[in-house]
Amino acid sequence: MDQEFRALVQKHDPAMHDVIERHPLLTVPSPSPPFEALVRIVAGQQLSVKAAATVMSRVELVLDGHVMPERVQAVGHDALRGAGLSGAKCRSVLAIADFAGPQAVNLHALLDAPWEVVRDVLLGLKGLGPWSIDMYAMFGLAMPDVFSSGDLGLRVAMERHLAVAPKQKPAVYDQRALVWRPYRTLASLHLWHSLKPDAERFKD
Repeated sequence: MDQEFRALVQKHDPAMHDVIERHPLLTVPSPSPPFEALVRIVAGQQLSVKAAATVMSRVELVLDGHVMPERVQAVGHDALRGAGLSGAKCRSVLAIADFAGPQAVNLHALLDAPWEVVRDVLLGLKGLGPWSIDMYAMFGLAMPDVFSSGDLGLRVAMERHLAVAPKQKPAVYDQRALVWRPYRTLASLHLWHSLKPDAERFKD
């Protein structure tokens, strides 16, 4: 994927090629356990990357390292709250755990459906908005062609490095990203890395 993406932007997007040359070893991460990935994304909403990692480490400690639905249900709201999740995030994580079922069997079954179906179902769960679902597709499922115009970091990076005028409508960023298909996830990673490591992201 990396070499194909590099050749694509070198030919069709010189400005983006300059960005990716700064991080030649950057690759799309491997998929994560589906339920754990959703919890991690909820924990990271409205937080910097560094702060999100700190909160998630505390959540994992409360769960004894077992980020599974039954463990979340066993510890309950107060323990999750004590780990640093807001009340709304606690309710979201518990709702996701209820949906996922024991050993996340229901979530695994859902992921066999077409992505459009998966997306619609997940958007119906408490606390999961479009940004969270995009992050789940990228970092939980390692889907290769995802772009999130709702992400503040991506918009800022495009404005800074790709001559996109500031504060445009989401469709403008979406259109600019089309040239990177089918590697928009990797392009997004490069754009995030072009900013300071602890850049803020968008909130749902």
